[in-house]
Amino acid sequence: MLPVLTLVLAVSPYIIRIMRATMLEVLDTQYVQQARLKGLPERTVIIRHALPNAIGPVAQVIALQLAWLIGGVVIVEFLFRFPGIGFQLIDAVTNRDLPVVQALTIIIALFYVVVNLFADVITLATNPKVRTAR
Repeated sequence: MLPVLTLVLAVSPYIIRIMRATMLEVLDTQYVQQARLKGLPERTVIIRHALPNAIGPVAQVIALQLAWLIGGVVIVEFLFRFPGIGFQLIDAVTNRDLPVVQALTIIIALFYVVVNLFADVITLATNPKVRTAR
């Protein structure tokens, strides 16, 4: 539980701060004010108008934080003696096992690419302003 808590506490404040700032910025736009003036309930305004436009930047931040978390996992696993990819990477570097270091580095890089691709897809799917014409 302690390694997970360490990693969550490292990335959560930044994600929460960005989500709050993005929502405040979106809630101050004209289309949200127009939806409120139409008499829509506040819940509908937030879910249908504000949230889709705020999810894109937050998805990008979450992707970057997950990529950063992979580097943090290496240190946390080593400190807590938790068996995982980070502990295996440090063990391979210590033993100068080059093929294992290369394989783990490729796995980490592949994770980074997939997470960023997923964040880009979420941004395109949720934000109507960046969708292309059909």
